[in-house]
Amino acid sequence: MTDAVAAPAPVLRTFGDFGLLRLLGRSSLTIAWLARDHRTGEVVRLLASTQPVQASAVRARCVEDAQRAARLVHPRLVPVRQVGCVDRFPYVVCDAEPGEGEAGPAATTVLGLGDLVRRGHDLLDGLSYVHEAAMLHGDIGQHTVVVDAAGRLRLWGCGLGMALAPVPAPGLGLGTLLSREIAACGLLIQHWLLGRAPLDEPDMPTLLARIHVADLRLPTHVPQPVPVSLRLIINRATDLHPQRRFVHARSFERVLAHWQQTQLQDGEGFDDMLAERIRRGGHLPARPMLSSRVTQIAAMEQQRLDVVVDVLLEDIGLSLGMLRSANAADAAAVTLDEPVLTVNRALQLMGTAGLRRVAAGMKAWPGMLKPTAARVFETTMHRALLAGHLAEHLAPPGMDAEAALLAAQLQHLGRLLAAYHFPEELQQIDRLQTAGDVGSGQPVEEDTAALAVLGVDLPGLCLSFLRLWGLEDALRQRIKPIPLDRRILSPSTPSGWIKLVASCANEIVAVTELAQSDQPAALTHVLDRYHHALDLDTEQVRSAMRQARDKLSHHIVQPAATR
Repeated sequence: MTDAVAAPAPVLRTFGDFGLLRLLGRSSLTIAWLARDHRTGEVVRLLASTQPVQASAVRARCVEDAQRAARLVHPRLVPVRQVGCVDRFPYVVCDAEPGEGEAGPAATTVLGLGDLVRRGHDLLDGLSYVHEAAMLHGDIGQHTVVVDAAGRLRLWGCGLGMALAPVPAPGLGLGTLLSREIAACGLLIQHWLLGRAPLDEPDMPTLLARIHVADLRLPTHVPQPVPVSLRLIINRATDLHPQRRFVHARSFERVLAHWQQTQLQDGEGFDDMLAERIRRGGHLPARPMLSSRVTQIAAMEQQRLDVVVDVLLEDIGLSLGMLRSANAADAAAVTLDEPVLTVNRALQLMGTAGLRRVAAGMKAWPGMLKPTAARVFETTMHRALLAGHLAEHLAPPGMDAEAALLAAQLQHLGRLLAAYHFPEELQQIDRLQTAGDVGSGQPVEEDTAALAVLGVDLPGLCLSFLRLWGLEDALRQRIKPIPLDRRILSPSTPSGWIKLVASCANEIVAVTELAQSDQPAALTHVLDRYHHALDLDTEQVRSAMRQARDKLSHHIVQPAATR
């Protein structure tokens, strides 16, 4: 007996040395086929221009662009076998997936959100590599992506459609074409999330041509639940205004990767990038005149310790550096029974010699910041310092007032880190909050906007920093304010009380930034929220705020960039 052998798929038509077996998809620029190479009998993927290219110069450029792209090697790009031209149709031939030619089209598989996001990341990873080689793909679409046996997405057919794409308007060059390909990726990911083509229109070049006149954003309600932060990321990529899209495909890729790691995997993928930023620019810039400040502290060594610490606490970066060093394994000759959570205790352990070491390792003001970004950072830090002093004066008897001060400051740490390490992204976060969610018409909260821009919210950015510095477990509970919609209850732990006082102080500082006419009602609301736990009245709060402002004014030094 002999085993039955499946008959080979019939050839529909011939294209040069290739027999075309099955149409894989098409756009107005290119058409994709599963084909058999008559010379070897192997099944391959073939991408050709949809229409014959009449101009010999354009045909030559199509072939030349595809040949240059064929030299690119990346895990998310399918290797190229051949580039050529048949009867005025330029083409590219790539490997097919094993077994792809043995049956008809694969059955449609319903994928979960995590798989869809991973495929989007794969797409952007491959395209980023192409863009970083100063090239374009030319025609991103469903027909130019393939999923391998491991379920990973790969891009193919790079370069062929570059010369076929519509020429940008005068004055618009490569940046416009890059932006269009970023939008194409956003539209393709949107297509996967919706389970259908956007506006039921499958042709990507046609969609891109309409992107300026049609709202193609992901709607609020889709077949499977899509988190608001993910929807904002995709909508940003396909924004009608190119200047509001991601500037680079790599930026889009990183945001999607960070979102995936923080929202779906509880991973620590953001840490590596933040660690590199800290390596280059320091964790935060030192306040102006740091050397004179340290000299002043050293001269005060015989003073009461709390007076010395008062001066030190005006530099948040220096305070964090002291906490890190004090908690390091070699920071003190004694074994620490519990983590060091106050600068007072850190200074006791390290002395002024340790303070000098920490100060010497900090970046001088303004670090990596340009003048405009330095002003934003200074404003954020001033708000954190004020909240810290207010928490210090609101702390009830028996509470460590410095712990409350540090907690109030640290509730701003995520924004401080963003203002220093991601100043452009912070501007985008603020713009997104101001513009609101075009998909639903609702306001966008800061943390949701941060997820859409950075792939991690600001508390998550803060946690990433503390994790890198070994302080996450000790300070995790204190760094995130009590949500404004949560009922205030009396805490059962010292850390809970510290977080409560810090949250109250920050809510009061937020009230002082409202219009004068809105402040009385807003302050009453805050006092009502915290009445059961803290029993504060308006006069107590106003007195504490006066003391906080007065204390801050004694130490604040205005840097040249903000004068």
